[in-house]
Amino acid sequence: MIGIPQGETVLAELPPILSVEESVLRAMRQDIVRLTIPPGTRLRMADVAERAGVSLTPARQVLRRLEAEGLVVSYPRTGSSVAPLTFPDAELVMTVCGALERRLLSLGVPALEEHDLTEMASLLQTRSAAVASRDIDGIDETAFAIRDVVYRRAARPELFREAITWRHRQQRYVRHAVLAGIDIGSFLGHEVNAFVDACLRRDTSAAEAARMNMEDRVLDGLQASLRSS
Repeated sequence: MIGIPQGETVLAELPPILSVEESVLRAMRQDIVRLTIPPGTRLRMADVAERAGVSLTPARQVLRRLEAEGLVVSYPRTGSSVAPLTFPDAELVMTVCGALERRLLSLGVPALEEHDLTEMASLLQTRSAAVASRDIDGIDETAFAIRDVVYRRAARPELFREAITWRHRQQRYVRHAVLAGIDIGSFLGHEVNAFVDACLRRDTSAAEAARMNMEDRVLDGLQASLRSS
């Protein structure tokens, strides 16, 4: 049996205990991002508190934090609602995400290590299985997880955190595209494969080109459905 060195503790390996507010925030954010709570839905503070089984104070803080993330909007005298989906906002979200990811890519791709490349290849296989089974959540999660391998390697935690915040808004649009009938799984298959291939070759320019193609194709797919809604 291997002993624990004096002064060390296994508690450091345990996941952090989330506060009530953080737990409610994550649950509501996921429901909004996945469109389980549709755009435009009224979010009365008392309803949020009752649904989550919390008091009004954490419910109020959760709504404020979701508003700061751009997922909720507040109006004078009418309260809060889930932010609408619009084509101008989609362009804004994709543009900001693109700028953040471009910087992370420029730093991350040259720093990739062999185990990173192995992880990306494994995630690509998992994504292919998700596409075959039409697992929307799996397609979404693996596509971003592949990029995150690179972004973590960039060693810019502040940029990465900001990219994740904007990603939540981006994911709503991707989910909308799927529900509008666009098969994102196969629709972006070539671009995702090209991105991984570029990373395997540590070709930053090709990885950025593949990422830009993903962005452009999603925007093209969203344009008609959002402008007509």
